[in-house]
Amino acid sequence: MRLSDKKLQSFIRLNHFNPNADWAPDNPVLHFLLANERFIDVARLFSLMSRRIDPNLCDGSRYGKKSLLILLTLLPSSGLLIHKFIDVYKEELRVNYQDDKGRTALHYAVILGRADVASRLIELGVSTQIRDKDGLSPLDYLHCTEKTICSTLKMVDIEPARDTKALRNSLTDHYGRPLMIQGAHPAQCKKTVENLRNGKQILVKYIQGNPPAWSTFIGDNSAKTYADMLSFAKEIAERKRVDLSDIFVNQPLGSHEQQEFREMLAAFSNDFSGQSVLEQCISGHGKTEQAIKNAMEAEYSPDMEEYGSMIPY
Repeated sequence: MRLSDKKLQSFIRLNHFNPNADWAPDNPVLHFLLANERFIDVARLFSLMSRRIDPNLCDGSRYGKKSLLILLTLLPSSGLLIHKFIDVYKEELRVNYQDDKGRTALHYAVILGRADVASRLIELGVSTQIRDKDGLSPLDYLHCTEKTICSTLKMVDIEPARDTKALRNSLTDHYGRPLMIQGAHPAQCKKTVENLRNGKQILVKYIQGNPPAWSTFIGDNSAKTYADMLSFAKEIAERKRVDLSDIFVNQPLGSHEQQEFREMLAAFSNDFSGQSVLEQCISGHGKTEQAIKNAMEAEYSPDMEEYGSMIPY
């Protein structure tokens, strides 16, 4: 969506673009954009065609029957977009909608320690007493375990170890190409970046891409990465029916590219917060507890009496 607002509006009109249509089976275009963290694109659609968007749109059973409100809550990096969404559609939102796990947006706001979202939802009249399929209310998830937080983040493919300032889960090279270090795709986090900056690895182009059929893959010069890349190249060659020698090139990158990669790592080291998404969620639980208390203090609620207990699941 690199078009100007005027050109985008023209495209929408001429192509009868339906923002509620499926991008793929069970996967509406808005859910697709959000799941790929294209928040700027979604924000533009909210601004340009807000009245044509169904704010209670859900994806299908393949993806958990999540509403837009639930999906925005599940994505910690959505930032202010969820508040813009609530501001625009607050009169129409089904705030007590439950996904296929029986959870509401408030369940997820509490699990992920999103105090600001929990507070807004309570202001909108969300129930604190709805129980999910495990028999737990949103308040039961205050101070939940790391396992619960991680499994929730992975529902929307968010790597818990990822830095809160990172734009994606896995570290890529300086050209955005898939990167393997010691046979693994490292998470975008400050510790990984610092380790790579202090290391002496040489980057190698192992697999020559042929977009869109397959990508170019880069890796370090470790034996583990070499073996994994060779195995992967053989799979591609067999599947695409091409010669292995045309795919597996095993060429060290030039000195200028090695330097560009180092410069990228230096920039990431400065930009990254050093806090993982998981740590952010955990640290938000206390704030969420206080936010819920503040939002509900005007009216006594018996279900607040035991909400601070740890839940062993």
